[in-house]
Amino acid sequence: MQLKIKIAISTFLVMLSLLCSKSLYAHVMVAQHGTLNVTEDGVYMVISLPVSAFSGIDDDLDGKLSAEEFATHRLSIIDTVHSKITLKDESGKLALQGIILSPVTDHHSPKAPASQLVVMGRYTLIQPNSQFEYQVSIFGQGSAEKSLEIIATKKIDGRKQVVELSPKQSNVLLFKE
Repeated sequence: MQLKIKIAISTFLVMLSLLCSKSLYAHVMVAQHGTLNVTEDGVYMVISLPVSAFSGIDDDLDGKLSAEEFATHRLSIIDTVHSKITLKDESGKLALQGIILSPVTDHHSPKAPASQLVVMGRYTLIQPNSQFEYQVSIFGQGSAEKSLEIIATKKIDGRKQVVELSPKQSNVLLFKE
């Protein structure tokens, strides 16, 4: 009898964990926000961008990105990210590697088209104590999509900087000495 209770409790906890993880996955990053986490060997970026910021990917012109559109235009989206989001240190432009794209869908309707796209990637660093210039020149069409809040954190010394980017102010110096 005790074994059945333990199995039931374990099953319940596993189910609860799965439900919570799906809910958390659906909200990886708030729309129009991003983070840059500077560690000793890299800068890790997570940023949520509106689908309307990308040209030529919304084939049915509904303002959202379907699974088919995402599959068709994935490489074009990556090219746009590489050209319109840059990070420079004292040695020049850093390469964004390991890009992961994730359309943001509602966890209640995971197959519904997405209006936001989360972009994750890593910039390799040689000198973690550098000053950085971060530039984002990709903004959406709607008025709420014309600004982007970025929280930059330097793990080495715990410094944090919150910046707002817009089409008029698309670049910022981070961690100025």
